[in-house]
Amino acid sequence: KYPTVRSEEERDQYRAVFNDQYAEYKELHAEVQVALKRFDQMDAMMHTLPQQPSSQMELDRINKILQDYQKKKNDPTFVEKKERCEYLKNKLAHIKLKIHEYDKVMEWNDGYS
Repeated sequence: KYPTVRSEEERDQYRAVFNDQYAEYKELHAEVQVALKRFDQMDAMMHTLPQQPSSQMELDRINKILQDYQKKKNDPTFVEKKERCEYLKNKLAHIKLKIHEYDKVMEWNDGYS
């Protein structure tokens, strides 16, 4: 959708899209990072759980923790945010590359004006 930039006007349009969506990306990225950090903490905590629970109550508690973990990790809202974040990251990198390529060409052309 974002081919090679051919004019200063196109460059400005690409830059506007980049700036607009970068704000969304930063916000989503921060949210996703917080969630991923929580998952890392939960992973570490789950490794400390006893392999052989000593009572039914302890087994129930461990099963509840594992169910909560899976539920949170597979939460549609989280998955959607994570996918959107990855999509925006790739899109922004592409737009940035196209702007950079245009700037390099213009810089090179300025050397021969």
